[in-house]
Amino acid sequence: MDKWHWIVKELSSIDQMGLSGLVVGIVGLAFGFRQYRDQKMAETRSEGAERSLVAIKEQLETTKEDGNIVHAELKLANSKLAEMHEKSLTIAIARFPYNLNALVDFIDDAKEELAVTCDFIGYAMYSNVSGFLQYFAALQRAHERKVKIRLLLYGLDTARQAIGKQLSVANYASECNSDSCRDYFKLWHEGVPIPNSYNEFRDTLLRDEEELMAKLEGVSLKVSNHSFLTFAWIANQTDACIFAFRTDGEDESGMTFLSRDTQIATEFQNVFDSEWERAADPIYKGRW
Repeated sequence: MDKWHWIVKELSSIDQMGLSGLVVGIVGLAFGFRQYRDQKMAETRSEGAERSLVAIKEQLETTKEDGNIVHAELKLANSKLAEMHEKSLTIAIARFPYNLNALVDFIDDAKEELAVTCDFIGYAMYSNVSGFLQYFAALQRAHERKVKIRLLLYGLDTARQAIGKQLSVANYASECNSDSCRDYFKLWHEGVPIPNSYNEFRDTLLRDEEELMAKLEGVSLKVSNHSFLTFAWIANQTDACIFAFRTDGEDESGMTFLSRDTQIATEFQNVFDSEWERAADPIYKGRW
């Protein structure tokens, strides 16, 4: 009792202002403690959130890195698929005699070797005069850049027969008045009249063929004693090829195809090599 009596007595001795200050102090202390507690809790939450953000950032960076890897792998896979697709691609291109633009691009792309099987070195020379100039220039460019060129063409007798099928004697009267005939003689025989004789016309074409051979001196050349159903231009053994069905007047369509299919190119190369072994050196000169 004495103890509590003393506390009450002491409290009673505190004036009204002192008591108010004490209460305010206690309340302030309590409020400050609460602020401290809330701050610590906020800091804890902030640290947790920061750690979460760091974890999310790391995860995103990892995901981005993995995504870059996946993207690179997909890009490589697509590139390989495109390459495989390109190598197996076979498409139709312009028909004879308008396939010369594609042949020019093809010859210009040849890096090491070019094997050609067709009727004349002057392929489409009569049917597409302007196009042939570009075609022949492409052959010359290939020779100048050291591409190994082998030409397998028709021998003299086979060439005569081919001209007879493509430009028949029965149609010569109308043929010599055609734009193709006029353009041909204007370019290659300017000032010389178109022959009245079909045999003279045919032999003029054959002499022009011989002159073209001389202009490609240094190119390997052989001739066959039989005609070919399909003509082919083969680049670098098996890289790619262009093949065209023979055109005999209106008998054939002259359809032409570009193929990057290795198997197709290989088959044409095998045929070429077989025919090349059986072919002979040209004997055109002086044989009219």
